[in-house]
Amino acid sequence: MIISLRDLSYEELKGKLSKDDKVLLWSCNTCIKFCGVGGYDNMVLLEDMLTADGYEVVGKELVSIACMYSLAEQHRDDPNKKELFDEATAIIVLACEDGYEVAEAAFSDKKVIKIVKTVGVGNFTMDRGPVLTAPFETTGLEQTDNGYSFPEVAEKLNLYPTFFGRNEAAKNSDDGFISVTINGTQYKVRKDVNIMQACEENGIKIPHLCNEPDLTPDANCRLCLVKVKGERELVPACATPVKENMEIVTEDDELNHNRRILLELQMAAHEHNCLTCHKGNPCIAGSCELQELIRDFDIEESRYEQNKEKLPVDKTSPVLVYDPNKCILCGRCVRACREIACQNNLGFVNRGDKTFVAAGANKTFDQSPCVTCLACVFACPTGAITEKISHFDGDNWDEELIFQS
Repeated sequence: MIISLRDLSYEELKGKLSKDDKVLLWSCNTCIKFCGVGGYDNMVLLEDMLTADGYEVVGKELVSIACMYSLAEQHRDDPNKKELFDEATAIIVLACEDGYEVAEAAFSDKKVIKIVKTVGVGNFTMDRGPVLTAPFETTGLEQTDNGYSFPEVAEKLNLYPTFFGRNEAAKNSDDGFISVTINGTQYKVRKDVNIMQACEENGIKIPHLCNEPDLTPDANCRLCLVKVKGERELVPACATPVKENMEIVTEDDELNHNRRILLELQMAAHEHNCLTCHKGNPCIAGSCELQELIRDFDIEESRYEQNKEKLPVDKTSPVLVYDPNKCILCGRCVRACREIACQNNLGFVNRGDKTFVAAGANKTFDQSPCVTCLACVFACPTGAITEKISHFDGDNWDEELIFQS
């Protein structure tokens, strides 16, 4: 993993912009995301800060691997995004220095702004977060067995260990907020968000599987259905905008009963064997969201008959493995391939209980146009699409490495 830290203060960033600029935020979704200096959430934060200070942010673009020029080209040349890129005059790059150089080359007619310094190679640890283990010679840091934490690197190299802080921006006025009532309590929420975003920003958790902040909402898992006063039917929280004085109920006996049924149906759709799935434990790509919800709802077994049919596992890709037996048809990989990678390589095949996700024209991954950018891997909420390097085969609780890239 390439390690990069922020080397620009918020005031220095604003000094590179003018109030006439049409700002586009451009972020990698791989190394820089795990370094805490990029990713969709940080683009949203920076957009809020710049907007509060009177700058115009015209859009946000998430790229699966920003240091690949071919992917940058595909985003730039996407006809659905041409108007956005034509409008932008300044691009703030949330990527490593290689990613910055790619963006600078792809948008030679724009003002392209770098905010990070790349300092070496490292890895992500569950207890210390990202760690620098192989510093570049230019940093003057020596290699150590334990590596350097980000606060240590920041102190030694005069960098910033975290992303921009919201407190660095001008205070938001109440103009961008509305009042809503959630579970009997009134909240001030941003007026341009959906119900799920409003709830999560106020510490209220709504169960979901198909929703991913980096992607457009699809509302197909139905776990996030909530009650809104005045609406005859339950509405999906991920796809319903908040409105002034909206009254929302996110949890009661009826909603929880519906969610339990949906989760039990997912359990019965395939035989989910957590002992042979690396996402059964937390890792850099996250833990299994289906398993987490099953535990949250204290479900021990499904009341429905389980589908025992085994579908073939696709191991043809040199980088990833696709196991349709662990797929819950949430569509996140399909949207990630289209929206983050600009590849359109993944899609649904067949209908009903015969539906599955296929690569290319229903080919194996090695015979499809897959660019192995891992956008689908990071989007998948279960162990359906995973990196080869992290695969193990479990037997009597003893792990055995079966292949490694």
